[in-house]
Amino acid sequence: MPETCGGDDRSPARGQIGVPLYSIVIPIHNEAECLEEEVAELVGELEDRAVDYELLLAENGSYDDTPVIAEKLAACNLKIRVMRIPTPDYGAAMKAGMLAAQGELVVNFDIDFHDMGFMLEAGKVLRGGGTSPVSEAASVASSGVTGKTGTVVPGIVVGSKLMEGAEDRRSGARHLVSLGFTTILRLLFDRRMDDTHGMKVLRREVVRLYAPHTVMTRDLFDTELIIRARRGGVVVRPLPVTVEEKRKPRSSIVRRIPRTIRGLVKLRIVLWKEGSAGA
Repeated sequence: MPETCGGDDRSPARGQIGVPLYSIVIPIHNEAECLEEEVAELVGELEDRAVDYELLLAENGSYDDTPVIAEKLAACNLKIRVMRIPTPDYGAAMKAGMLAAQGELVVNFDIDFHDMGFMLEAGKVLRGGGTSPVSEAASVASSGVTGKTGTVVPGIVVGSKLMEGAEDRRSGARHLVSLGFTTILRLLFDRRMDDTHGMKVLRREVVRLYAPHTVMTRDLFDTELIIRARRGGVVVRPLPVTVEEKRKPRSSIVRRIPRTIRGLVKLRIVLWKEGSAGA
């Protein structure tokens, strides 16, 4: 990457003042090959649509040039912030980034997959301008947000790979894993659970209320966060998304399955103990 900013430097980004609407959190680990290109694509879409945003790159334990590239990107765009987590831990990086977010809405994207349409539609839903009102009265006390029509507004929107209207272009094995994971979540925690992995947008107050209490990292931080929020009465709304892999998964599904199941059982025990203690 060049030492100075490229010719496509977005000058409005260099003069940002105030709190942004969207805080986009992206954990990054050993992304030197694609980081500059993917950030340029994302920032280009954000600027073209005049989105009010900040971008938090949560670097965690990289041993390639990822930290250097990330810092140079931030030096060229004051809407980009870099966080450094010393150990490679996707969930810990996401948690740190979300808690550092300043925007009204906190977005989770992966470096190689973002969907601007999903983010903007989720933003409308979370700000009370969505097309489908939500009526779960339990969320009133926890989120305290009502839309223009007086209906309760969700606190979290998740990108669902499984609901009607979604399209999963990944391999059949990956789709079955997602289906199996969601089935286990419904059996162990909540029969209404939808996707917890992947893209999501949360109101900042939901993050700050529930994220500090999470105990899981790696693959299950966001799952626990959504479970805790749902148990607190926060409405979670799924929106259908189209997903496809731009690169091969970095971790083996075979190795992840037993680790994930052990983690979910641990989380179930933790939440049961917390419930027993509070009874």
